[in-house]
Amino acid sequence: MNQLKTRGQSRKEPATSRTLSVVNKVWRLVAGFLFLWFALERRYPSDEIVAYRNMAYYCLLLFLTTLSIATLLSAQGDKKNRGNINSFQCTCVEYWQCISAGGKPYSYCAHSNKICCFIDPNAEMVGILPRPNKVANCGEKGVDNGREGFAEPGEWSWHAALLEKPRDVYVCGASLLDEYWVLTAAHCVDNYRTTSRLKVRLGEYDVSTTNEPLLHEEFDVEKIVIYPQFDNASLTHDIALIRLVKPAKKKLNINTVCMPDRNFSDEKLLSNTRCFITGWGKRKEDSDHSLLLKEINVPVWKHKDCERALRKQFGPNFTLPNTTICAGTEGRDACDGDGGGPLSCEEKGHWYQIGIVSFGIGCGRPNMPGVYTRVGSYRNWIHEVVLN
Repeated sequence: MNQLKTRGQSRKEPATSRTLSVVNKVWRLVAGFLFLWFALERRYPSDEIVAYRNMAYYCLLLFLTTLSIATLLSAQGDKKNRGNINSFQCTCVEYWQCISAGGKPYSYCAHSNKICCFIDPNAEMVGILPRPNKVANCGEKGVDNGREGFAEPGEWSWHAALLEKPRDVYVCGASLLDEYWVLTAAHCVDNYRTTSRLKVRLGEYDVSTTNEPLLHEEFDVEKIVIYPQFDNASLTHDIALIRLVKPAKKKLNINTVCMPDRNFSDEKLLSNTRCFITGWGKRKEDSDHSLLLKEINVPVWKHKDCERALRKQFGPNFTLPNTTICAGTEGRDACDGDGGGPLSCEEKGHWYQIGIVSFGIGCGRPNMPGVYTRVGSYRNWIHEVVLN
């Protein structure tokens, strides 16, 4: 279902009234025509005039029959429209649509299983930024099947896929932050200087089939914004934003993830056991890419411990930037194909994206975590780009 927008009261005349007005005008023209016809027939009687008259009668009968049917259909259409916005000036929608749009359910609509929903005129589409009148329903996770390592359709509704046109070649993972904006790693889009080669797929689950109960949607890309100080050699500041040509609307399998605020401290993250990475990457270094969206519960590391572990690979002088965060353990890690995807943690029933899959040494090796771009470090930049 599409995300609802508020609707103002229409000032247009109902369709039935407009049609009846046309009918009255046509009847006046027909009456004038018949009066003139009979006057001419009385003054100039002939067999030819009578033949023309009979033909005119048949045409007139056909015309009036068609007009009557059109009037009846218009009246039914007007009645149907009144079912969507009724005399209470509320909108008839599904219950979950009403709640997700910030509306208040009143009662069931007549002859329907939909409800009468009053929506705040100031309500806008769902997003993660603290704009005025925004509905705070980001990071709402779908149904969990309880199977470790396997997601359900619509469970991680903010997870997105970057694809290269025209053959839909998978490029990277991403996440929906706002109705127009998708977040990913800068290394995923650094080689795409033109937006025409990329598109974003939302709501995907099983990449091997299109026969799914919740269909995915695809969006063309309008703009790619890479963080200005991104370094492709060291992968420092590995973050980018992608603007969609048209806005995404909330559905059961499409929603935004929340962005962490400044209160999301390291201590809170270290004590959080509900942090997951999602993606279609490999499960092991030597395995194939996953066809179903996978989910992996990963522990968050202390910054110093992560830096110490990475120095064993990069040398004693390696310094881990404070704009990164580390997570993972043996057998539980992001892998090839997961780049650009989200690391999401739960807080009070909502899911916040704290990291973007950036790089790692192998996949799930002992004492070797994966490295993620710390989303909270770029909060101001994200706000600036999205709001402007």
